[in-house]
Amino acid sequence: MNSNQDLKQVNERLDQIEQKLDRLGESQQGKRSPGVRFLIGFGITIAIISVLLLSLGVIQFVSNVSNG
Repeated sequence: MNSNQDLKQVNERLDQIEQKLDRLGESQQGKRSPGVRFLIGFGITIAIISVLLLSLGVIQFVSNVSNG
């Protein structure tokens, strides 16, 4: 009788742990690893710097054409 109750308690505890793991897995689905976040940020930074340099080049070219 006692081992039956122990088995029920163990099964209930396992069910609780399984539910917690399921919730934890669901909350982690939308998150990226730090390495991926770094690479995305680095790529965005390079893109912004490229756009700024390109616009500076266009402004310099236009000012040289108007002065020449």
